Amino acid sequence: MKKPVVLFEESCVKCAICTEEAPEVFVFVEKIGPQVKEGVDIASHSEKIKKVAQFCPMECIKYHL
Repeated sequence: MKKPVVLFEESCVKCAICTEEAPEVFVFVEKIGPQVKEGVDIASHSEKIKKVAQFCPMECIKYHL
């Protein structure tokens, strides 16, 4: 079974919508942009991640859950 993964494509405009909608999963890092919080259990937040990916204006949040 593959490990759950969440990635941000280079097209990310760093709008921070993902960090506002799912602060338990994502954090905004200055000069880098949004990142998955260290130590977060991606699998347990899969529905939230899918929902946030739909809100992304650039459709740059990609995941394998």
